[in-house]
Amino acid sequence: MKWPYSYVIYGLRLASNQPVPGLNPVESTRDAPHDVFVNFDADEQHSAQDAAEETLWYTSGFSDEKGNPALKIWKRTNSGGYRIHYSHGLTFYLNAGLTHISIGSAAPMDNPMEKPMEENDVADLLLGPVLGIVLRLRGVTCLHASTVALGDKAIAFVGVPGAGKSTTAALFARNGHSILADDITALAERERSFCVLPGYPYLNLWPEMIETLGASADNPVSEWSAADKVKMPLDGQDSKFQREALPLAAIYVLGERSADFRAPFIEILAPRAALMNLVANTYGNTILDSTMRAQEFRVLARIVESLPVRSLVARDGAAQLARLYDLVCHDLAGNLK
Repeated sequence: MKWPYSYVIYGLRLASNQPVPGLNPVESTRDAPHDVFVNFDADEQHSAQDAAEETLWYTSGFSDEKGNPALKIWKRTNSGGYRIHYSHGLTFYLNAGLTHISIGSAAPMDNPMEKPMEENDVADLLLGPVLGIVLRLRGVTCLHASTVALGDKAIAFVGVPGAGKSTTAALFARNGHSILADDITALAERERSFCVLPGYPYLNLWPEMIETLGASADNPVSEWSAADKVKMPLDGQDSKFQREALPLAAIYVLGERSADFRAPFIEILAPRAALMNLVANTYGNTILDSTMRAQEFRVLARIVESLPVRSLVARDGAAQLARLYDLVCHDLAGNLK
């Protein structure tokens, strides 16, 4: 099979037999071999024999509109590979070495008249949760965070879905800062520091925040996506994408929005509280076994020891965005001296 398209994402060199929407191609060279190969034209059939050689490895806690688990993952007992199946009919097959991803798309069994997912929707899942699973299974620690560049350093905003990670990152983009990652912040430990590996060149934002921030956006994501957000590209005049890894300098844990008159405000987290917050906000931690989880805990402990972790409490309302930006910049000015 030919692999004419080459990309870099999360520190992985990715080769594909079709263009990947949302990614900017890079030149493929023999000196930089690919880490992952993606086949969009998989014709793999899931037979009764395959089912007999699989064990259910993970079931999502999220359900689709019919009440079925939105995601299930099976592990193949003989080959050691994985089958990642979404309830709407899309399946990703991973080999045991986590070097090949084959994609099969079909209408749901209970509704064969329903159309298969479109190219952009497939790419959204590939670049988000599927590569997130690949990273975690490869032992890469990933924060559930959006990350921005401040000079030659990276600043991560950690939090649960809906905490405002992407919105905060977009606020920094509006003020001239580059973006490294949205939602998945992959880390690489290098010489006693942690570097953020760049993700994809766009932010996923709620439509009202696009208007509030005065940014431009691509077409809305499809009905299949996990959230009705729109993409804000990071290669335009108002925002840009940081293509090189940067050392992580600080982490802000986004808490629930508060009506407190002091908000927005920042609080120092004690080491134990900082560690527990990071443990709770790593990406894809529910798929890790006990050995993986123990290794992740050790990595997060080193992160807490090496850089500041703060609690950032925001307040509702667009008028607070300027204050939030100034507050973080002022705090960082002290931390990065």
